[in-house]
Amino acid sequence: MMEPFWETLCRVWELGAPTCPPCPVSGGYLHKMYRLDTPCGSYAVKLLNPEVMRRPNAPGNYRNAERLEAVLEEKGLPIVAALCRNGQKMHCIGEQHYYLFPWVTHKALPEAAVAPEHCAVIGGLLARMHSLPCGEMPMAARQPEPIAVDWEGLAHTVQNAWGRESALSCALAQALPLLEHAELLYNRGVEALPPLACICNGDMDVKNVLWQGSDPVIIDLECLELGNPVNDLVQLALGWAGDASGGMDETRLAAFLAAYRHAHPLPPVDWAAVCGLGFFWLDWLHYNLRRACGLAADTPEERMLGSRQAQETLVRIRSYGEKLPAVAAQFQRSMNS
Repeated sequence: MMEPFWETLCRVWELGAPTCPPCPVSGGYLHKMYRLDTPCGSYAVKLLNPEVMRRPNAPGNYRNAERLEAVLEEKGLPIVAALCRNGQKMHCIGEQHYYLFPWVTHKALPEAAVAPEHCAVIGGLLARMHSLPCGEMPMAARQPEPIAVDWEGLAHTVQNAWGRESALSCALAQALPLLEHAELLYNRGVEALPPLACICNGDMDVKNVLWQGSDPVIIDLECLELGNPVNDLVQLALGWAGDASGGMDETRLAAFLAAYRHAHPLPPVDWAAVCGLGFFWLDWLHYNLRRACGLAADTPEERMLGSRQAQETLVRIRSYGEKLPAVAAQFQRSMNS
């Protein structure tokens, strides 16, 4: 990021000059985060992905998320909310949109350190979020939509961009039958969802919850929306019970689901069908394959990141396909007992 950006940011927020160069913070795969130290304190600055911000619906989605973030803040949920200036949270310098947050000393858990007690805390917290009143919010609820991707055509695009013998091309070609089947199961899950709506945060995964002892705070709330609680529950429960290699810990999954059900029981659900929503990684795969081919990326570094993320996501999808029957049985036991 060019120096004038930081000078302008500090000037308009009246923070004083940075006491040291802004430092990149690792974590997200879509946006960029920096730590900014000033005489007024320490801050986290999130630089929003320019490609995302060019999407026609992006500004409206972010404004809706900000409204919902205000509800969570008012109701006392443990979140790190973006700071406001002149009544706005999102700001822009040049063509770079950004959010400014207070810096917190909490730390994200390594995946290997996630235990059933953490999953129980997050399951209860998600249930608390889903229980908040939202009937008068000035926005429509967004239900998951079916996925329809020309995986074979995309595989040809990848081959043209990376070569037929590249690791990405070979992995994608091998996975084509699986992807078509996974898409079918995901779409069946969408059809089986009950007509429910609540405040949802499908991005509340392990990396977006920071801990201090047993106390969590939620960060990265730009994905807040009015959505379907069953879809949100399936995705987040699987995220907290799994790992990057596609493994699944039944004890962690049971703890998450039990805590959620205790705080926010749901009406009857066809869990065998809706667990097909665990293939939500298909959307992330689609985006990263396009990013790897330069269709959703501006730099070679972004294209390389897209390739790595696509290959990792293929592993997750294959692993979930193997575990789907056991996962569906676990949801049935935990949510209907």
